[in-house]
Amino acid sequence: MAQLELQEFIPFRLNRLAAEVSSELASVYTDRFGIDVVQWRILVTLDAENECSAQRVVDSTRTHKSRISRGVNRLIDMNLVARSDNQKDRREARLSLTEAGKALHAEMVPVVLAQESHIMNCLDKQEQRAFEQALRKLEISLQLIGGGNN
Repeated sequence: MAQLELQEFIPFRLNRLAAEVSSELASVYTDRFGIDVVQWRILVTLDAENECSAQRVVDSTRTHKSRISRGVNRLIDMNLVARSDNQKDRREARLSLTEAGKALHAEMVPVVLAQESHIMNCLDKQEQRAFEQALRKLEISLQLIGGGNN
């Protein structure tokens, strides 16, 4: 019978790595900008999508809907996100960044990218490319993203 070595089990390692990377990034936007991980995920999703439903944010970020709902409400209270009726489907609201939300996002992006670069600096350029290619292949195989150049 095969033995499971937890410290070598890829799903365990990926989860642990993702949690640590997220924590490293969170220290930047929590301390400097006063938002949490979920609020960051909402902001970046809305920036990428321009306008979308809360369900789209849930699907995109793989974050539980109750956490997204609380995060959206907090961002609305902070005047960073606006909610409007969906004219095509009255059951669903549309979310978008306000001007203040766009400005905060624009201010945060260089800081977060610098932190990402700091985290990735332990890998040389070739290792970074190989890591990114491996991630893309895993994402495609799990249907998290569409195919393309891999």
